[in-house]
Amino acid sequence: MASSDLQSTMHPPATPVYVLRGHAAPVHALHFYNQNTRLVSGDADGWAIVWNMTTKRPVATWKAHEGSILNVKGVKFAADGGHLCDANEQAASDSSEMRVFTHGRDNALRVWRLNTKEEELLDKRLPIEENSTPKNMKEPWLIYSITVNALNFCGFSICFKPSLSYEPNLEGSCLEQVSSVDALPGSCMPKVSSEMFIAVPNAMNTGGIDIFHLPSQKRICIIYADKSVNTGMVMALEIFFSSAGDLYVVSGYEDGQAMVHMQRGPIVIEDMDDASTWNWERIYLHRAHQQPILSLDVSPMHKSHFFTSSADAMIVRHPLPLRSDDVKSGDQVPLRIVNTKHAGQQGLKIRSDEKILVTSGWDGRARVYSCKSIKELAVLKWHREGCYAIALAEIEADEPTTHLPTEPAEEKPESSTLIQRNQPRSLIAINQQRSRKAQLTHWIAVGSKDGKISLWDIY
Repeated sequence: MASSDLQSTMHPPATPVYVLRGHAAPVHALHFYNQNTRLVSGDADGWAIVWNMTTKRPVATWKAHEGSILNVKGVKFAADGGHLCDANEQAASDSSEMRVFTHGRDNALRVWRLNTKEEELLDKRLPIEENSTPKNMKEPWLIYSITVNALNFCGFSICFKPSLSYEPNLEGSCLEQVSSVDALPGSCMPKVSSEMFIAVPNAMNTGGIDIFHLPSQKRICIIYADKSVNTGMVMALEIFFSSAGDLYVVSGYEDGQAMVHMQRGPIVIEDMDDASTWNWERIYLHRAHQQPILSLDVSPMHKSHFFTSSADAMIVRHPLPLRSDDVKSGDQVPLRIVNTKHAGQQGLKIRSDEKILVTSGWDGRARVYSCKSIKELAVLKWHREGCYAIALAEIEADEPTTHLPTEPAEEKPESSTLIQRNQPRSLIAINQQRSRKAQLTHWIAVGSKDGKISLWDIY
Protein backbone atom coordinates (compact mmCIF):
# COMPACT_ATOMS: atom_id res chain seq x y z
CA MET A 1 0.00 0.00 0.00
CA ALA A 2 1.38 3.41 -0.96
CA SER A 3 2.23 5.87 1.81
CA SER A 4 -0.38 8.33 0.59
CA ASP A 5 -3.04 5.58 0.61
CA LEU A 6 -1.99 4.51 4.11
CA GLN A 7 -2.23 8.09 5.28
CA SER A 8 -5.74 8.47 3.89
CA THR A 9 -6.88 5.40 5.85
CA MET A 10 -5.48 6.78 9.09
CA HIS A 11 -6.66 10.39 8.77
CA PRO A 12 -9.41 12.10 6.78
CA PRO A 13 -8.03 13.74 3.62
CA ALA A 14 -7.04 17.38 3.97
CA THR A 15 -9.28 19.91 2.25
CA PRO A 16 -8.61 23.53 1.29
CA VAL A 17 -9.73 26.23 3.69
CA TYR A 18 -10.54 28.47 0.74
CA VAL A 19 -10.17 28.59 -3.04
CA LEU A 20 -9.34 31.85 -4.82
CA ARG A 21 -10.94 32.01 -8.27
CA GLY A 22 -9.75 34.92 -10.38
CA HIS A 23 -7.25 33.84 -13.02
CA ALA A 24 -8.35 32.67 -16.46
CA ALA A 25 -4.92 31.14 -17.19
CA PRO A 26 -2.54 28.81 -15.32
CA VAL A 27 -1.10 30.31 -12.13
CA HIS A 28 2.69 30.33 -12.37
CA ALA A 29 3.84 32.42 -9.38
CA LEU A 30 2.72 33.12 -5.79
CA HIS A 31 4.15 35.03 -2.82
CA PHE A 32 2.88 36.07 0.64
CA TYR A 33 4.00 39.47 1.93
CA ASN A 34 3.10 42.34 4.29
CA GLN A 35 3.02 40.05 7.35
CA ASN A 36 0.96 37.45 5.44
CA THR A 37 -1.92 39.90 4.90
CA ARG A 38 -1.37 39.93 1.13
CA LEU A 39 -0.86 37.23 -1.51
CA VAL A 40 0.31 38.22 -4.98
CA SER A 41 -0.29 35.81 -7.87
CA GLY A 42 0.80 35.85 -11.51
CA ASP A 43 -0.52 33.82 -14.45
CA ALA A 44 0.40 32.64 -17.94
CA ASP A 45 -1.39 35.58 -19.60
CA GLY A 46 0.63 38.20 -17.72
CA TRP A 47 -2.05 39.15 -15.17
CA ALA A 48 -1.11 39.93 -11.56
CA ILE A 49 -3.60 39.88 -8.69
CA VAL A 50 -3.03 40.97 -5.09
CA TRP A 51 -5.38 39.26 -2.63
CA ASN A 52 -6.40 40.43 0.84
CA MET A 53 -5.91 37.36 3.03
CA THR A 54 -8.39 38.60 5.62
CA THR A 55 -11.32 39.01 3.22
CA LYS A 56 -10.03 36.61 0.51
CA ARG A 57 -10.87 39.29 -2.08
CA PRO A 58 -8.70 41.05 -4.66
CA VAL A 59 -7.38 44.51 -3.81
CA ALA A 60 -5.56 45.06 -7.12
CA THR A 61 -5.68 43.48 -10.56
CA TRP A 62 -3.64 44.54 -13.58
CA LYS A 63 -1.92 43.28 -16.74
CA ALA A 64 1.68 43.37 -15.57
CA HIS A 65 3.22 41.73 -18.67
CA GLU A 66 2.43 40.82 -22.25
CA GLY A 67 3.88 37.36 -21.69
CA SER A 68 3.61 34.71 -19.01
CA ILE A 69 4.69 35.75 -15.51
CA LEU A 70 7.66 33.74 -14.23
CA ASN A 71 7.96 35.05 -10.69
CA VAL A 72 6.46 37.60 -8.26
CA LYS A 73 7.62 39.08 -4.93
CA GLY A 74 6.09 41.56 -2.51
CA VAL A 75 8.38 43.65 -0.28
CA LYS A 76 7.85 46.46 2.25
CA PHE A 77 10.20 49.46 2.20
CA ALA A 78 10.77 52.40 4.53
CA ALA A 79 9.82 55.86 3.28
CA ASP A 80 13.45 56.57 2.34
CA GLY A 81 13.69 53.36 0.31
CA GLY A 82 15.31 51.16 2.94
CA HIS A 83 13.96 47.65 3.42
CA LEU A 84 11.92 47.05 6.59
CA CYS A 85 11.91 43.90 8.68
CA ASP A 86 8.76 42.58 10.36
CA ALA A 87 9.60 43.92 13.81
CA ASN A 88 9.31 47.48 12.59
CA GLU A 89 6.49 47.22 10.05
CA GLN A 90 3.75 48.21 12.47
CA ALA A 91 5.63 51.22 13.79
CA ALA A 92 6.46 52.42 10.28
CA SER A 93 3.15 51.58 8.64
CA ASP A 94 2.31 55.22 7.96
CA SER A 95 5.61 55.95 6.24
CA SER A 96 6.29 52.59 4.59
CA GLU A 97 5.87 51.68 0.96
CA MET A 98 4.84 48.37 -0.56
CA ARG A 99 6.44 47.21 -3.80
CA VAL A 100 5.60 44.23 -5.99
CA PHE A 101 8.24 42.72 -8.29
CA THR A 102 7.08 40.88 -11.42
CA HIS A 103 9.14 39.04 -14.06
CA GLY A 104 7.51 38.19 -17.39
CA ARG A 105 8.41 36.35 -20.56
CA ASP A 106 8.15 39.68 -22.39
CA ASN A 107 11.78 40.22 -21.26
CA ALA A 108 10.79 42.71 -18.57
CA LEU A 109 11.32 42.81 -14.83
CA ARG A 110 9.08 45.43 -13.27
CA VAL A 111 8.72 46.99 -9.84
CA TRP A 112 5.31 48.40 -8.88
CA ARG A 113 4.30 50.62 -5.97
CA LEU A 114 1.26 49.21 -4.22
CA ASN A 115 0.52 50.91 -0.89
CA THR A 116 -2.49 49.93 1.20
CA LYS A 117 -4.08 53.37 0.88
CA GLU A 118 -3.78 53.19 -2.91
CA GLU A 119 -5.58 49.84 -3.12
CA GLU A 120 -8.95 51.60 -2.97
CA LEU A 121 -8.16 53.42 -6.22
CA LEU A 122 -6.97 50.38 -8.19
CA ASP A 123 -8.96 48.11 -10.47
CA LYS A 124 -10.34 44.92 -8.99
CA ARG A 125 -11.96 43.35 -12.05
CA LEU A 126 -10.66 39.81 -12.30
CA PRO A 127 -9.35 38.24 -15.53
CA ILE A 128 -12.18 35.68 -15.47
CA GLU A 129 -14.79 38.44 -15.68
CA GLU A 130 -16.17 39.24 -19.12
CA ASN A 131 -15.59 42.99 -18.86
CA SER A 132 -12.00 42.60 -17.68
CA THR A 133 -9.63 44.04 -20.31
CA PRO A 134 -6.26 45.79 -19.92
CA LYS A 135 -7.69 48.99 -21.44
CA ASN A 136 -8.62 51.78 -19.04
CA MET A 137 -7.64 49.75 -15.98
CA LYS A 138 -6.16 51.59 -13.01
CA GLU A 139 -2.91 49.78 -12.29
CA PRO A 140 -0.21 50.34 -9.63
CA TRP A 141 2.46 52.97 -10.17
CA LEU A 142 5.39 51.56 -12.19
CA ILE A 143 8.71 52.43 -10.50
CA TYR A 144 11.22 50.42 -12.56
CA SER A 145 11.15 48.40 -15.76
CA ILE A 146 14.36 46.54 -16.62
CA THR A 147 15.01 44.59 -19.80
CA VAL A 148 16.19 41.11 -18.80
CA ASN A 149 16.30 37.63 -20.29
CA ALA A 150 13.16 35.52 -20.23
CA LEU A 151 13.83 32.99 -22.97
CA ASN A 152 13.57 30.07 -20.56
CA PHE A 153 11.34 29.34 -17.58
CA CYS A 154 13.63 30.63 -14.83
CA GLY A 155 12.31 33.51 -12.73
CA PHE A 156 14.37 36.18 -11.00
CA SER A 157 15.79 36.15 -7.48
CA ILE A 158 16.52 39.27 -5.41
CA CYS A 159 18.45 40.13 -2.26
CA PHE A 160 19.32 43.32 -0.40
CA LYS A 161 22.82 44.66 0.08
CA PRO A 162 23.62 44.47 3.80
CA SER A 163 23.79 47.71 5.74
CA LEU A 164 27.20 48.72 7.06
CA SER A 165 25.67 49.07 10.51
CA TYR A 166 25.64 45.29 11.01
CA GLU A 167 28.39 43.25 12.61
CA PRO A 168 29.84 41.38 9.61
CA ASN A 169 31.15 38.35 11.51
CA LEU A 170 28.38 37.82 14.05
CA GLU A 171 27.02 34.36 13.30
CA GLY A 172 23.25 34.20 13.26
CA SER A 173 22.97 37.99 13.20
CA CYS A 174 20.23 39.88 11.42
CA LEU A 175 22.54 40.46 8.47
CA GLU A 176 22.32 36.80 7.61
CA GLN A 177 18.60 36.67 8.11
CA VAL A 178 17.35 39.79 6.35
CA SER A 179 19.70 39.68 3.35
CA SER A 180 17.16 37.52 1.52
CA VAL A 181 13.62 38.57 0.66
CA ASP A 182 12.26 35.24 1.87
CA ALA A 183 13.74 35.46 5.39
CA LEU A 184 12.43 38.38 7.41
CA PRO A 185 12.65 37.73 11.16
CA GLY A 186 11.09 39.80 13.89
CA SER A 187 14.29 40.63 15.82
CA CYS A 188 16.55 42.62 13.54
CA MET A 189 17.71 46.14 12.80
CA PRO A 190 15.16 48.66 11.46
CA LYS A 191 16.25 48.34 7.85
CA VAL A 192 18.95 47.25 5.47
CA SER A 193 20.26 49.10 2.45
CA SER A 194 17.79 50.02 -0.28
CA GLU A 195 20.25 48.63 -2.83
CA MET A 196 19.22 45.31 -4.34
CA PHE A 197 20.91 42.65 -6.44
CA ILE A 198 18.81 40.74 -8.95
CA ALA A 199 19.87 37.44 -10.54
CA VAL A 200 18.40 36.31 -13.88
CA PRO A 201 19.59 33.95 -16.65
CA ASN A 202 21.94 35.48 -19.21
CA ALA A 203 20.42 36.10 -22.63
CA MET A 204 23.41 35.20 -24.83
CA ASN A 205 25.52 32.81 -22.76
CA THR A 206 23.60 29.55 -22.22
CA GLY A 207 24.06 28.62 -18.60
CA GLY A 208 25.28 32.10 -17.67
CA ILE A 209 23.76 34.35 -15.01
CA ASP A 210 23.29 38.14 -15.07
CA ILE A 211 23.45 40.22 -11.87
CA PHE A 212 21.53 43.53 -11.97
CA HIS A 213 21.56 46.36 -9.44
CA LEU A 214 18.74 48.57 -8.22
CA PRO A 215 18.16 51.49 -8.12
CA SER A 216 20.78 52.02 -10.88
CA GLN A 217 19.01 49.42 -13.11
CA LYS A 218 22.44 48.38 -14.46
CA ARG A 219 23.80 44.92 -15.16
CA ILE A 220 26.88 44.88 -12.95
CA CYS A 221 28.38 41.48 -13.75
CA ILE A 222 27.95 38.11 -15.48
CA ILE A 223 28.67 34.67 -14.07
CA TYR A 224 29.76 32.92 -17.26
CA ALA A 225 28.98 29.28 -17.87
CA ASP A 226 31.87 26.83 -17.55
CA LYS A 227 32.59 25.60 -21.07
CA SER A 228 33.92 22.31 -19.67
CA VAL A 229 30.50 21.52 -18.16
CA ASN A 230 27.56 21.30 -20.57
CA THR A 231 24.79 22.26 -18.20
CA GLY A 232 22.22 23.59 -20.65
CA MET A 233 19.91 26.43 -19.60
CA VAL A 234 19.57 27.87 -16.11
CA MET A 235 16.29 26.57 -14.66
CA ALA A 236 16.25 27.96 -11.10
CA LEU A 237 18.15 30.64 -9.15
CA GLU A 238 18.58 32.10 -5.69
CA ILE A 239 20.87 34.96 -4.64
CA PHE A 240 21.67 35.98 -1.05
CA PHE A 241 24.31 37.43 1.28
CA SER A 242 25.94 35.42 4.06
CA SER A 243 26.54 36.77 7.57
CA ALA A 244 30.15 37.51 6.55
CA GLY A 245 28.99 39.77 3.72
CA ASP A 246 29.81 37.33 0.90
CA LEU A 247 27.44 37.16 -2.06
CA TYR A 248 26.14 33.71 -3.10
CA VAL A 249 24.28 32.50 -6.17
CA VAL A 250 22.73 29.01 -6.12
CA SER A 251 21.64 27.68 -9.51
CA GLY A 252 20.00 24.60 -11.02
CA TYR A 253 20.37 23.55 -14.65
CA GLU A 254 18.73 21.75 -17.53
CA ASP A 255 21.03 18.72 -17.26
CA GLY A 256 20.28 18.20 -13.55
CA GLN A 257 23.39 19.92 -12.19
CA ALA A 258 23.30 22.16 -9.11
CA MET A 259 25.98 24.81 -8.53
CA VAL A 260 26.95 27.39 -5.92
CA HIS A 261 29.04 30.46 -6.80
CA MET A 262 30.50 32.86 -4.24
CA GLN A 263 31.82 36.43 -4.51
CA ARG A 264 33.79 37.34 -1.41
CA GLY A 265 32.75 40.56 0.28
CA PRO A 266 32.53 43.31 1.09
CA ILE A 267 30.80 44.45 -2.08
CA VAL A 268 31.73 48.08 -2.84
CA ILE A 269 29.11 49.79 -4.98
CA GLU A 270 31.55 52.32 -6.46
CA ASP A 271 33.66 49.51 -7.95
CA MET A 272 30.82 47.50 -9.43
CA ASP A 273 31.24 48.82 -12.97
CA ASP A 274 34.79 47.46 -13.08
CA ALA A 275 34.57 43.84 -14.25
CA SER A 276 37.98 43.06 -12.76
CA THR A 277 36.61 43.56 -9.23
CA TRP A 278 34.34 40.53 -9.60
CA ASN A 279 35.94 37.17 -8.89
CA TRP A 280 33.27 34.49 -8.65
CA GLU A 281 34.35 31.15 -7.16
CA ARG A 282 32.43 27.97 -7.88
CA ILE A 283 32.37 26.20 -4.54
CA TYR A 284 29.87 23.42 -5.26
CA LEU A 285 28.96 21.31 -8.30
CA HIS A 286 26.96 18.09 -8.34
CA ARG A 287 24.56 16.33 -10.68
CA ALA A 288 22.04 14.47 -8.53
CA HIS A 289 19.16 14.63 -11.03
CA GLN A 290 18.79 12.87 -14.37
CA GLN A 291 16.20 15.40 -15.58
CA PRO A 292 16.10 19.23 -15.57
CA ILE A 293 15.95 20.90 -12.17
CA LEU A 294 12.58 22.63 -11.83
CA SER A 295 13.02 24.51 -8.57
CA LEU A 296 15.35 25.10 -5.64
CA ASP A 297 15.20 26.84 -2.28
CA VAL A 298 17.83 27.80 0.31
CA SER A 299 17.22 27.20 4.02
CA PRO A 300 15.86 30.58 5.18
CA MET A 301 17.31 30.83 8.69
CA HIS A 302 20.75 29.24 8.70
CA LYS A 303 21.67 29.20 5.00
CA SER A 304 23.34 25.84 5.66
CA HIS A 305 21.82 23.82 2.81
CA PHE A 306 19.44 23.97 -0.13
CA PHE A 307 16.91 21.63 -1.72
CA THR A 308 16.30 20.88 -5.40
CA SER A 309 13.40 19.19 -7.18
CA SER A 310 13.32 18.02 -10.75
CA ALA A 311 11.33 16.54 -13.60
CA ASP A 312 12.49 13.22 -12.16
CA ALA A 313 11.19 11.97 -8.81
CA MET A 314 14.18 13.02 -6.70
CA ILE A 315 14.30 15.64 -3.96
CA VAL A 316 17.89 16.41 -2.95
CA ARG A 317 19.36 18.28 0.00
CA HIS A 318 22.71 19.85 -0.89
CA PRO A 319 25.35 21.36 1.42
CA LEU A 320 25.92 25.11 1.33
CA PRO A 321 29.45 25.97 2.53
CA LEU A 322 29.46 29.50 3.99
CA ARG A 323 32.88 29.54 5.68
CA SER A 324 36.30 29.55 4.08
CA ASP A 325 37.27 26.24 5.70
CA ASP A 326 34.11 24.65 4.30
CA VAL A 327 35.01 25.89 0.83
CA LYS A 328 38.54 24.46 1.06
CA SER A 329 37.24 21.06 2.08
CA GLY A 330 35.72 20.69 -1.38
CA ASP A 331 32.88 18.46 -0.24
CA GLN A 332 30.81 17.98 -3.39
CA VAL A 333 28.40 15.32 -2.12
CA PRO A 334 24.67 15.92 -1.44
CA LEU A 335 23.53 15.52 2.15
CA ARG A 336 20.50 13.42 1.23
CA ILE A 337 18.84 12.07 -1.94
CA VAL A 338 15.29 10.73 -1.76
CA ASN A 339 13.31 9.09 -4.54
CA THR A 340 9.76 10.26 -3.85
CA LYS A 341 8.24 8.14 -6.67
CA HIS A 342 6.46 11.29 -7.90
CA ALA A 343 7.96 12.85 -11.03
CA GLY A 344 7.54 16.49 -11.96
CA GLN A 345 7.56 18.31 -8.63
CA GLN A 346 8.27 22.03 -8.88
CA GLY A 347 7.66 25.24 -6.97
CA LEU A 348 9.62 23.83 -4.02
CA LYS A 349 9.48 26.11 -0.97
CA ILE A 350 10.94 25.76 2.53
CA ARG A 351 8.88 27.27 5.33
CA SER A 352 10.57 30.01 7.36
CA ASP A 353 10.95 27.77 10.45
CA GLU A 354 12.73 25.13 8.31
CA LYS A 355 10.48 22.33 9.56
CA ILE A 356 8.64 21.50 6.34
CA LEU A 357 8.98 21.99 2.61
CA VAL A 358 6.19 21.84 0.04
CA THR A 359 6.19 21.02 -3.67
CA SER A 360 3.60 21.40 -6.41
CA GLY A 361 3.23 18.51 -8.82
CA TRP A 362 2.31 17.93 -12.42
CA ASP A 363 -0.14 15.31 -11.14
CA GLY A 364 -2.28 18.04 -9.55
CA ARG A 365 -1.10 17.38 -6.00
CA ALA A 366 0.97 19.39 -3.57
CA ARG A 367 3.10 17.41 -1.17
CA VAL A 368 4.41 18.31 2.27
CA TYR A 369 7.77 16.88 3.35
CA SER A 370 9.86 16.99 6.50
CA CYS A 371 12.96 19.12 5.96
CA LYS A 372 14.99 16.82 8.19
CA SER A 373 14.15 13.44 6.68
CA ILE A 374 12.40 14.42 3.40
CA LYS A 375 9.65 12.07 4.50
CA GLU A 376 6.25 12.69 2.95
CA LEU A 377 3.92 14.08 5.63
CA ALA A 378 0.80 15.02 3.67
CA VAL A 379 -0.67 15.07 0.17
CA LEU A 380 -2.85 18.06 -0.72
CA LYS A 381 -5.24 16.80 -3.37
CA TRP A 382 -7.91 19.10 -4.77
CA HIS A 383 -6.88 20.38 -8.21
CA ARG A 384 -7.70 18.23 -11.24
CA GLU A 385 -4.90 19.68 -13.36
CA GLY A 386 -1.18 20.18 -12.81
CA CYS A 387 0.10 22.50 -10.08
CA TYR A 388 2.94 24.91 -10.83
CA ALA A 389 3.37 27.32 -7.90
CA ILE A 390 3.67 27.23 -4.10
CA ALA A 391 3.78 29.97 -1.47
CA LEU A 392 4.16 29.54 2.28
CA ALA A 393 3.24 32.08 4.94
CA GLU A 394 6.10 33.39 7.07
CA ILE A 395 5.99 32.15 10.67
CA GLU A 396 8.26 32.65 13.66
CA ALA A 397 10.79 29.89 14.26
CA ASP A 398 9.64 29.29 17.84
CA GLU A 399 5.94 29.42 17.00
CA PRO A 400 4.14 26.12 17.76
CA THR A 401 3.18 24.31 14.57
CA THR A 402 -0.40 23.67 15.54
CA HIS A 403 -3.69 25.07 14.45
CA LEU A 404 -4.84 28.30 15.97
CA PRO A 405 -6.84 27.94 19.18
CA THR A 406 -10.54 28.44 18.94
CA GLU A 407 -11.85 31.89 19.75
CA PRO A 408 -13.03 32.33 23.35
CA ALA A 409 -16.74 32.24 24.00
CA GLU A 410 -18.36 35.64 24.13
CA GLU A 411 -19.38 36.69 27.63
CA LYS A 412 -22.79 38.17 28.32
CA PRO A 413 -22.70 41.90 29.12
CA GLU A 414 -24.08 43.13 32.40
CA SER A 415 -26.54 45.62 30.88
CA SER A 416 -27.96 46.95 27.62
CA THR A 417 -26.08 50.21 28.22
CA LEU A 418 -22.82 48.29 28.08
CA ILE A 419 -23.88 46.74 24.76
CA GLN A 420 -24.52 50.13 23.17
CA ARG A 421 -21.29 51.61 24.44
CA ASN A 422 -19.17 48.71 23.17
CA GLN A 423 -20.99 48.05 19.89
CA PRO A 424 -18.92 50.31 17.55
CA ARG A 425 -15.76 49.16 19.23
CA SER A 426 -16.69 45.50 18.85
CA LEU A 427 -16.81 45.75 15.05
CA ILE A 428 -13.30 47.17 14.97
CA ALA A 429 -12.14 44.47 17.36
CA ILE A 430 -13.69 41.75 15.21
CA ASN A 431 -11.95 43.08 12.08
CA GLN A 432 -8.64 43.27 13.92
CA GLN A 433 -9.12 39.74 15.21
CA ARG A 434 -9.84 38.45 11.70
CA SER A 435 -6.77 40.21 10.36
CA ARG A 436 -4.60 38.85 13.14
CA LYS A 437 -5.88 35.33 12.55
CA ALA A 438 -5.04 35.61 8.84
CA GLN A 439 -1.51 36.74 9.72
CA LEU A 440 -0.92 33.82 12.11
CA THR A 441 -2.41 31.10 9.92
CA HIS A 442 0.15 28.66 8.50
CA TRP A 443 -1.00 29.23 4.93
CA ILE A 444 0.03 27.01 2.06
CA ALA A 445 -1.07 28.46 -1.28
CA VAL A 446 -1.11 26.18 -4.33
CA GLY A 447 -1.43 27.58 -7.86
CA SER A 448 -2.70 25.35 -10.65
CA LYS A 449 -3.14 25.07 -14.40
CA ASP A 450 -6.88 25.46 -13.82
CA GLY A 451 -6.32 29.10 -12.77
CA LYS A 452 -7.39 28.47 -9.18
CA ILE A 453 -5.41 28.99 -5.98
CA SER A 454 -6.18 26.63 -3.11
CA LEU A 455 -5.41 27.77 0.45
CA TRP A 456 -4.52 25.18 3.07
CA ASP A 457 -3.83 25.41 6.80
CA ILE A 458 -1.82 22.44 8.03
CA TYR A 459 1.30 22.00 10.15
